[in-house]
Amino acid sequence: MKAFIETALKRPIKKIFHIYQSHFESIKLGSPSKNLKLIAVTGTSGKSSTATMIYHVLNNCDIKVGLISTVEAIAGDKKIDTGLHVTTPDAKELQRILRKMKNEGTEYVVLETSSHAIDQGRLGFLRLDFAVYTNIKRDHLDWHVTWENYAKAKAGLIKKLNPNGKAIVNKDDSKSYDFLRHYYYSLTKNPLNFLEYSKSTEVSNKSETLTGLKFTYKNIEFKLPVIGEYNIDNAMAVIKLGEELDIDLNKIANAFNSFKGVKGRMEIMQSNPFMVIVDFAHNADSLEKSLASIRNIKGVKNIISVFGSAGLRDVEKRFAMGEIAAKYSNIVIATSEDPRTEKLFDINTKIIEGASKSGAKLIKRFSTHEEYLTFEQQKIEDPIKQVYAFDQETVDSRFDAIDFAISIAKPGDVVIAEGKGHELSLCFGTIEYPFTDQDAVKKAIRKSSL
Repeated sequence: MKAFIETALKRPIKKIFHIYQSHFESIKLGSPSKNLKLIAVTGTSGKSSTATMIYHVLNNCDIKVGLISTVEAIAGDKKIDTGLHVTTPDAKELQRILRKMKNEGTEYVVLETSSHAIDQGRLGFLRLDFAVYTNIKRDHLDWHVTWENYAKAKAGLIKKLNPNGKAIVNKDDSKSYDFLRHYYYSLTKNPLNFLEYSKSTEVSNKSETLTGLKFTYKNIEFKLPVIGEYNIDNAMAVIKLGEELDIDLNKIANAFNSFKGVKGRMEIMQSNPFMVIVDFAHNADSLEKSLASIRNIKGVKNIISVFGSAGLRDVEKRFAMGEIAAKYSNIVIATSEDPRTEKLFDINTKIIEGASKSGAKLIKRFSTHEEYLTFEQQKIEDPIKQVYAFDQETVDSRFDAIDFAISIAKPGDVVIAEGKGHELSLCFGTIEYPFTDQDAVKKAIRKSSL
């Protein structure tokens, strides 16, 4: 309680500091955001994919555009490192990146925006031309405490809109839609600038295969060479924005054809004899979307999901993630996802409890790397949903989990490693150890082929 009170008292001071830090850095750098068109993208899931998709479409339509996302920042043809575990850069760094983009002749900037960045004032006095919302589910309650506080932080982008700025909102996410609509109108803004998109009412002929998505909007067929049906929602947000920018729908459709997705977002690492995917789902909603989408693909046999839940973050989502994983997966493998100073065993225990609620049975917990190396897989006759856990307090826990999943996969199965996506490190205690799921998957595949 003492720590919470101290944090609560520090927040307003921190926010004011960030706002004015941004302001002074902007003055120092010659107001880099002046004359830039800013498109902010936020939501619980889909932010990176939507922001990158917007960048891709604008770039393919010969619009000079920059991107600042969780995965990367791009100014012209130059990539800029934004650090580890970062969605929106700090106030000073954000202004510096905008300056680099301005120097490259950028006209539009697509800015992926987290609730923390908004709540902490990292955007400073930036004014937006568009605020794009994917959804608002349950997440980051360790910081925001309640969903309402979380949603209010997200809604803060609406306050930052220019007088003619527009909000683009997902009508299918009814709870956040109602919240944002009420918030928007409470500010007495122009009702014509509150725009909505809906996969359920505006899209037809949806289909998904292991090679991509197809759907029809306004009698035009759109193809995306990525998987995950929820990417149609993301695509609709992009289409609505494109329409507001007077981009021809056929040009958008053509740009979609070459969209290769985002690193660590339903990233296909191997297609045959079984599929291996790296994804970033790190809360219950995004985990359900990714697993449900795979489950609905024709020809998929067993789903083997590998994931964890971050330490020192929302503890209640651990049980929910375990429950959802076992609902859609045949085999659930709990492991590390930045446990920080918490015990990995305790985190995994909550995941196992959630999986058990969905009828899964715990088969084995590995407390050491050596224990895994000497483990002999037993044939399980009953077609039960299985749970394994890797509790080692080292990066071995995640590599071993991925290695195990790939070693037991059979033709037609899908192995999916969730929660780390594009990230380059794994945190134990207070130390960030170099680690990527992509490298782990490649190593495990090579090992299995020997």
